[in-house]
Amino acid sequence: MKQNTTSHTDAYLKRQAKKIKKEQNITHIQALDIAAVQAGYTNFKNFQNSLQKSSASKSYSSTAELVQQKKLQFVHEKALNPYRNLLVAGVNDLLKKKLISLDSPDIQKRGDDQGYIFTEILGFHSVVKWRDISFGELEISVWWKYDHSRHPQAELSGTKRENFNTTSPLARKELYKNFVGVTVTGWLEREKGKHLMGKNGERFVDVYTRKGEKTALEKMPEQIPSGFEAEGKFYF
Repeated sequence: MKQNTTSHTDAYLKRQAKKIKKEQNITHIQALDIAAVQAGYTNFKNFQNSLQKSSASKSYSSTAELVQQKKLQFVHEKALNPYRNLLVAGVNDLLKKKLISLDSPDIQKRGDDQGYIFTEILGFHSVVKWRDISFGELEISVWWKYDHSRHPQAELSGTKRENFNTTSPLARKELYKNFVGVTVTGWLEREKGKHLMGKNGERFVDVYTRKGEKTALEKMPEQIPSGFEAEGKFYF
């Protein structure tokens, strides 16, 4: 007979044993064994052991599920904001190419350091800009998935031509979708610490996201900062 611990509980078998004891005029222990055999077990002890194993298995399963949920929750809570992750990738690229330093410059040289590069960030053509804004801080801008050939002001003349001197492209914002996927600007502290200012999604400016690009950005691998922290105190 097949065992079924779901339908045959301890209380059920004990009720059956009482009936059997009365009908057959036997001891309570003998009646328990008969009730267990009728339920598909070798004896009442075997039934009790099965209950204990089932309970332990359920407890282990619940504990394992809880641990997994906690791990997923921890990963979710610790996942870097996608725009901050993009800025980390941009700073890492500038450091790798030795275009910027994490050391705060001398007072006499502050405000002189700025520039931009065409580079590849998180697998896509991009522009990364930097500008010393004094007090050891660098303004960092990343234009992700940037296509200069489609910029409406790429080949214009004079002040209308894109010169990469501002944190956002020189074009009407409704035209951004034609040549850039994401833009974001943040600040890299170097004097009182070495970190991108703010936490999570705080302290970003000039953020633009083309339709569908945030989902794409969220799928990018988390970047490990090269000698600085991805988050930190914001200094006014």
